[in-house]
Amino acid sequence: MSDTTPRKRSRAACLSCQSRKRKCSGEQPCTTCTQASIDCHYSTAPRKKRPRSNSAYRATLSSLDESQRRADGLIPSAPKPVSAAGSTTSPASFNWTDESRGMSHSLEANSGAAFVRKLGLRIDPARAPRLHLFAWNVGERRLSPALAAREISVSAPGSITKLLSQEDMRRLTDIYFEKVDPCYPFLDRINVLSRISQRWQSPLDISEQPYDAVLYGIAAFGYLFSRREIIVTELQLVEAAHKILQKSVLGAETPSIDTIAAWVLRAAYMRMTASPHAAWMASCTLMHLIEAAGVHLDSPDSESNLNPESQHITNTTTPQSKSTETQNTLDTRRRLFGMARHLNTWISFDLGRSRVLLHGASQPIPLSQNKTTRASLFHLLPLSESLDPTTSSQSLPTLESALKSVLDLSYSTSSLILVQTNLTLCIYRRVRAINAHALLPQDLDRVLALAQRGLRAARDMVLASSPWHQVANVPFQVVCTLLAIDSRPALALLPDAMATLGQVLGAYDTASMREAYSTAYLLVAMHQRRKEDDTRALGDVLRANAAAAIAQPLPREEGSGSGRVDAVMARAGEGVKMDEQVQIPVQQDMVSGPVSDAEVSWLGDLVIDIPSLQNFDIDQFLMTDVPWPWPEMGI
Repeated sequence: MSDTTPRKRSRAACLSCQSRKRKCSGEQPCTTCTQASIDCHYSTAPRKKRPRSNSAYRATLSSLDESQRRADGLIPSAPKPVSAAGSTTSPASFNWTDESRGMSHSLEANSGAAFVRKLGLRIDPARAPRLHLFAWNVGERRLSPALAAREISVSAPGSITKLLSQEDMRRLTDIYFEKVDPCYPFLDRINVLSRISQRWQSPLDISEQPYDAVLYGIAAFGYLFSRREIIVTELQLVEAAHKILQKSVLGAETPSIDTIAAWVLRAAYMRMTASPHAAWMASCTLMHLIEAAGVHLDSPDSESNLNPESQHITNTTTPQSKSTETQNTLDTRRRLFGMARHLNTWISFDLGRSRVLLHGASQPIPLSQNKTTRASLFHLLPLSESLDPTTSSQSLPTLESALKSVLDLSYSTSSLILVQTNLTLCIYRRVRAINAHALLPQDLDRVLALAQRGLRAARDMVLASSPWHQVANVPFQVVCTLLAIDSRPALALLPDAMATLGQVLGAYDTASMREAYSTAYLLVAMHQRRKEDDTRALGDVLRANAAAAIAQPLPREEGSGSGRVDAVMARAGEGVKMDEQVQIPVQQDMVSGPVSDAEVSWLGDLVIDIPSLQNFDIDQFLMTDVPWPWPEMGI
């Protein structure tokens, strides 16, 4: 059997064999049709590839790319059926086209993946990166050497008290409140420590308790923010929490506050460790559970059904302590709802998908724990949600005002600085989608200054072993934004951005980070290639027209040192083979005496007409003794 020719499958089957489900030889005509004496025809339309099952979020990105190209006129729209009454297009169809084009631009600006794709197409369409969520997070961490050498089982024991000791649980809780809570403040530390003490009072009790899912999530974050390699205990914690939370989805009971808090922990953990589709599904599930529990409603009736245990405790206390307990519960519900909105909004923006909107939501924005400042994650929530293009279309002045509001905030925590930077970059992309030159220079300088702070914050978090998703995402988006701005200050910040991305790669050497760094390097290389091509084209124009330009005397005032203008044109004509009869007049007094405004007025007009020459130092160009062109100009 080994000597026989292996069975071959034809690349395409004829229409007759397809309908009769017969084997086709792929010839013209095929063997089956020849034997049956029937006509043999093949379909001219190409077959569609089956999408990969593990790439659900790619379908959304592909549809976003197609809608963007259709809105830009790169691909024709599908023909509309013409009715018998006539072919006149109603005005509503034009309004729908304009609205869809604006929504497509907004979705593209919100999604970092679409922005990177369009940036690559603008630089070099032939080598542009594919539509993909680069630097979604730091990626799947490496297994510890002990786990890599053997097969592991992630099945958790029956109780958290068997998996962790009380000392380990308290240590992981301290890590959580030190590194995670400053940005995600929705858990009360005193309450968590009290629950830990109660849970470990009866360690032999292997029965599952509702608050165990919260403890599993806190412990998983503790390991995530303390180890750069994943261990089996962290995997077991995540799996145990998942088993408990799945019961809350399938069960008939109304979700409790503890269940909502555990789902917030899971959605946040998956945003930092899991795939985009899995994180989006977790955030949407969280929003639906919040609606089922009534957490989005600011009413006493919804509060009474949420936490029976807390209600039982307050009945045995004094009225003053009962009022305090009620206020704490109300504040916790607001923070849980704010966290759920934040996670679902930004995950949906990044993927270009719809976020979950809860109708009738009346829960206000939670107040900052620090009464003297508004610098909290929840303060940015209204600005973030206002960027949703499906609910409202924002004008350019509104976006500029929102950008200034974000830039006016002052954060000291590294994680919050990254959140502020991410929101600023998103608003800037929205402004750029409307008008690429809308921002004033001083506003653009503030954006670059905040981007530099964000890069510094990302490096600090890498040193602290804090793998926030924005540690990878913000430096990558800063690189893309700097290339899009394409100014001298922006390009001066580019080495810092690439070095920060490389530092994240050095700390978390994952496939996701290697892909992100390689893509950023490719974008910079493409940008350099385009700059070189543009410079070469401008140089060809100067060399081709230098002789004719020098032969024409420039208008100048009497008595002025005209040799400098001639010297400028002479420098432009260097390297060009001219006839020996053409002489470049250079007077002896060209290095003495100041240059008058009349002599360089034509150069000033040129600077005004070409914005990219606004940083060009004319005086240095006129007075320098270095032969033109300068080496740093790349010509």
